[in-house]
Amino acid sequence: MLNAALEFIFPQTKCSICRRSGNYAPHRPWCAHCGHELAELAARGPVCDICGRYIAAPGLCADCHRERPEFGLARAVGPYEQAYRIAVKVYKFMGRRKLAWPMGKMMAEVILAEPGFWPIDVLVAVPISKNSMDQRGFNQTDLLARQISRHLKIPFVRDAITRVREVSPQRELSREEREQNLKNAFEIRNAAQVAGKRIVLVDDVYTTGSTARECTRDLLDAGAERVSIITWATGRAD
Repeated sequence: MLNAALEFIFPQTKCSICRRSGNYAPHRPWCAHCGHELAELAARGPVCDICGRYIAAPGLCADCHRERPEFGLARAVGPYEQAYRIAVKVYKFMGRRKLAWPMGKMMAEVILAEPGFWPIDVLVAVPISKNSMDQRGFNQTDLLARQISRHLKIPFVRDAITRVREVSPQRELSREEREQNLKNAFEIRNAAQVAGKRIVLVDDVYTTGSTARECTRDLLDAGAERVSIITWATGRAD
C-alpha cells in the first residue's frame, strides 16, 4: 500500500537503463526496448557448464577444465555487458534500491529453471566491504538475496559470511592477484547456520570467480554440504 502511494506521489518517468521517458514502476523499471535487449543478451549463449560464463562453444571454459571449482555451479541472468552492466551500476552506484525487486525476481527465475541448483536449504549473500556500505548506504547483495528469498520462499541467512578484512579494489587485478587479495578476507562466525546445508550464494556480478571461490571454500570448511552461485551478470571466459 505504501509503495503504491509513493509511486503515485513520486512516479518514475525515466527508464532506469536508457533514460527514455515514460511511465515506470518498481516491477517495471525499464522500457520495452531495454527489456528486449536484456532478453536478447541473455540468449547469446552458450555458457560454461560449471561457472556459467559465456563461452564460444558448449562445454567447459578453459579455467574450469584446468581446475574444477569447489562450488557445484554458477549461473547468471545475463552477460556483464550493455544493459546488464548499466543496470547493476545504476543499482549500486546511483542508489536505485528499488531495482533489487526486478533483478532479484529475474535471478529467482534462473534458479527455478536450473535443476542443478535444487534442492536448496538456504540463501547466503556475499558480504560487501565497510567502505562500500558507507559509500552506498545499503548492501546490494543482501537486497538481492531478500528478493530471491521472497520469490522462492527459501530462507535467507543474513551475515552467514562476514568480511573481516578490507581488501584492495578488485577491478584492476588479474585473477591470481584477486585470489591472493581475498585470502582470509571472509569468516563464518556461526557454522551451525550453514553446516549440512545446500546453499545458494548470492552476488551481483561474477567476473573471474575469485570471490565466489573464496566464499565457497569458507562455507564448505564450515560444513556446508553444497554451494552454488547466482548472480545478476557474469563475464565471458577468455
